[in-house]
Amino acid sequence: MTEFKCLKCGKCCFGDGLAFLYPEDVINMANGLSISLQETVDLYCDYVLIEVEEDNNNFSFIPYLVLKKENNHCIFLKNDVCQIHQFKPFQCKNTPFVEEFFTDIAWQKTIRKECPACNKLSNNDIKRYEHAFFNSFKPQKEEIYFKQLKDNSYNLEKILNITLKEPEIIQF
Repeated sequence: MTEFKCLKCGKCCFGDGLAFLYPEDVINMANGLSISLQETVDLYCDYVLIEVEEDNNNFSFIPYLVLKKENNHCIFLKNDVCQIHQFKPFQCKNTPFVEEFFTDIAWQKTIRKECPACNKLSNNDIKRYEHAFFNSFKPQKEEIYFKQLKDNSYNLEKILNITLKEPEIIQF
């Protein structure tokens, strides 16, 4: 089996996608950048509410911070190099192996074609990463995050002890 090894080409830092941040990601970024949590959020994050349709046309809104973008690429990408590689967020560490990679086959084909490291992987390799993602990484992180949200009335300001601007609502 071929092991995925990121070539640090920066191609995954371009495009329409969002890099979702967990509270510990934002804390690690602030520590790594040696600035306050509030400065980190103000300078490098956008606040979004993900609108999720539930049963019977009911909707819920899940709050997230996401990395800001400049010219359709991550704000931390400079000269095709990640400026926070040593302390980059969970989603960035696990890219391209995020949920959409395994659930949207058309998107997966595009990524496999565009990502030089992903291009080297066989279908069996992809299945191995899919198994790891859905059985350990994603559920554990999401479970912790949703517990934090529930325990804090879905208030990111309370979780991080910061002030946020008005959120952008994004439909999924």
